Amino acid sequence: MGVGEVRWGWLFGFLAFWLLASTSFAAEIRGTVKDYTNGYAVAGAMVKFPAFNVETATDKDGRFRFTDLSAGIYGVVISAPGYHIYNFEQTFADSASVVNVAIELKPSVAGETTAEYLQEQPRYNMPEVTVLSTRATTKDPITYTNMNQREVQQSTYGQDLPLLFTELPNVIAYSDGGNGTGYSYLRMRGFPQSRVAVEVNGTPLNDAGTGEVFWIDLPDFAEDLQDVQVQRGVGSSLYGPAAFGGTINVVTRTPGLYDHPTLRAEGTYGSFNTRRAMVMFESGRLQDKYGISGRLTRMSTDGYRDQSWATLWSYYLSAARFGKTHTTRVVFYGGPEKTHLAYDGATLAELAQNRKYNPLSYPGETDNFFQPHYELHDEWKISGKVKLDNSLYLFRGDGYYDQFRTAGSPSDYYYSAVSPQVEFNLLRRRNVGETDWGWIPRARIEHGWGETTVGGELRIHQAHHDGQIVWSEYQPANTGPDYRYYDYRIRKNAGSVYVHNLFNLSKNLTAMADLQLRTLSYQMDRDRLWGVTWSKAWAFAAPRVGLSYQFLTPDGKTGTPAASVYVNLSEADREPAYNDIYDPQSRDNLPDVAAENFRSTPGGYKYIGPGLMPENMQDLELGTNWQWVRGRLGINLYAMRIHDELIWAGGLDNLGRPVIGNADQTKHNGIEVSGAYSPVNWVNLSGNVALTDHRFVHFKEWTSSTTFISHDGNRLALDPPFILNFKARFDYEGFFFMPSVQALGKQFIDNTEDASTAIPAHALLNADFGYRFTHLGSAAQSAELRFRVNNLLNRTYESAGWWGWTEPVYITGAPRAVYSTMSVEF
Repeated sequence: MGVGEVRWGWLFGFLAFWLLASTSFAAEIRGTVKDYTNGYAVAGAMVKFPAFNVETATDKDGRFRFTDLSAGIYGVVISAPGYHIYNFEQTFADSASVVNVAIELKPSVAGETTAEYLQEQPRYNMPEVTVLSTRATTKDPITYTNMNQREVQQSTYGQDLPLLFTELPNVIAYSDGGNGTGYSYLRMRGFPQSRVAVEVNGTPLNDAGTGEVFWIDLPDFAEDLQDVQVQRGVGSSLYGPAAFGGTINVVTRTPGLYDHPTLRAEGTYGSFNTRRAMVMFESGRLQDKYGISGRLTRMSTDGYRDQSWATLWSYYLSAARFGKTHTTRVVFYGGPEKTHLAYDGATLAELAQNRKYNPLSYPGETDNFFQPHYELHDEWKISGKVKLDNSLYLFRGDGYYDQFRTAGSPSDYYYSAVSPQVEFNLLRRRNVGETDWGWIPRARIEHGWGETTVGGELRIHQAHHDGQIVWSEYQPANTGPDYRYYDYRIRKNAGSVYVHNLFNLSKNLTAMADLQLRTLSYQMDRDRLWGVTWSKAWAFAAPRVGLSYQFLTPDGKTGTPAASVYVNLSEADREPAYNDIYDPQSRDNLPDVAAENFRSTPGGYKYIGPGLMPENMQDLELGTNWQWVRGRLGINLYAMRIHDELIWAGGLDNLGRPVIGNADQTKHNGIEVSGAYSPVNWVNLSGNVALTDHRFVHFKEWTSSTTFISHDGNRLALDPPFILNFKARFDYEGFFFMPSVQALGKQFIDNTEDASTAIPAHALLNADFGYRFTHLGSAAQSAELRFRVNNLLNRTYESAGWWGWTEPVYITGAPRAVYSTMSVEF
């Protein structure tokens, strides 16, 4: 064993000792205490959890807050001089629950202590507010992790969401610019983000045509999050169409949860000339019925790599109305972005000269896009046991990116060119206009056997793609300015219905039975150059069954934890992207080059050639969860078998997109361990580790029509054998310090398992620290100064890689970087 292996073994062993979880177990309760007779705040009321022997006093606005609570059912006692004692039970469904309560104390007037008086309906009680999205709980036999708002706020400094999510189990991410702002990418359980479903308030964020997620359109979005639930594996139908790697479901802030308005301003400055200015507001509850909140952010950065700058605007606006039976919310978010493209990697020789090297050096090689989102959500409580949810959404994307190309051939652009030997330079522009809209209904019914949810989704996608020559050294006759060398439309219609059942077989045993039926179709038409048309349709069925058994019931007095075990067996299919069937932007695919793939029609051609197949997965999940008052532990194993998996062939096309192919059979096996421990109230240790074995079972990569290379038994590309996270947080009288470590194993850059070109294993140490000022008089409620140091030890590392035209190329990660943030809340 070499010195490097000894060092890695020691590091791995030390961190594994602390392992225990992806996020802290910090369930929390927030509330206000008011006078029943007039609605005024009651300051100094004592709020106590007898099971924990902890208590706190309400502030001048009657507010209180408890954090670091575990799942379970606990009694709460509230008392104040001159008022009757108020007792109630509070349930925390899981370790990431965030509960908001409004309590009204009744004055202890003589003669008014009868049971009838104490049970009288409070006058100022706010209507119950729900999350506006279905969430898995400990009763569901599903592998999932929660992040609450507090945990998100602790870790965000303006970075893209994929970099924030790397704190979760079995997730890795990188950004083109190397510093976490701009174009970023995520992988979960060895699957790229195109096969990880991402939802905002239950509505899809993945592009319908390609499955990609363009995080660059959501800068500073962590500021808007109320909570995050990440489900790994196929999961349940409640999260929309089946995903392979998992589902990331983020819920944005619901305005009107609190009874007082707030205003917060925040500014960030850091390495690589990164600047961020943000202002946000929350109205509080207006007329006991309404709430409104909003945010506006401007961000800019030079990026770590050369020519990887980005200029980003971002807005968020939400309004809600609360009624006795209806909760209605509208949400708008988006913002224009402009960034210099940096998707191409650099060779080792180039990196030896300049670690920041970006081959896309033309100053005008930029991406310009704007994708506003519109959402309408309505919850209707038809009765105590029946609830109907409806969501409507619309997002429209418009933009373009420019690419400078040298040594071009006229036949690649001007198809009737008579001088194919001429080489010329050109600037091409790729325009994209997309419209997505959909409807997501869901009805939840509680009955004597448990609960049943019936729902579905209708999604309509239309996209217009065209490419134009903005400037070129060579221009044939009869071709005017802004000549278009492709121009076509893609449509995708998808619909699904599902039935999701949770049956209470006994007090502690729950069974899940879930079936989703889905249909979808692609259609290409209005090809203005070649008249090419094609269509494709599929129908999929996704059954899921599972059992969850709680074999220990939590008891705060005796210290007995909540403990459960679950098993889940699921099947799912996923379609290829439209350009994996036929790519009209590739010269090699056009009718004059690949005539055998087309049939002549009166208006042009019909594509009849090959295309990638849908992939099919069987997923087995087995896990157990334990939760104590001061800690939690979760262990789960997964075994996935995939036929025709859509795998990365190890390179990019000339548009910067991964080259995709089908693999006959693959397997994704692994174990994920997560947990947390808080020895005292001001210390919290948490972490997670994933040990994975993601390999080809049968895969032949054809190098010609007669020869192939077998990759049977090889590991998948860009897939480390272990992913480890560890974080410690220390809070004391306004000060906080939070060091964290992420360690990744070696990653092969293609499917050959060639160690000589692999990305070496590496570990990064980061740190957050700061102080919160709370005694500011009437100037402000609070102020906070925070610092974030990435790559504290200044390690040199690569975050991604693949084969270029003739040799491997790599994306580098940034060296040590420091970001400072100052926020003031009024």
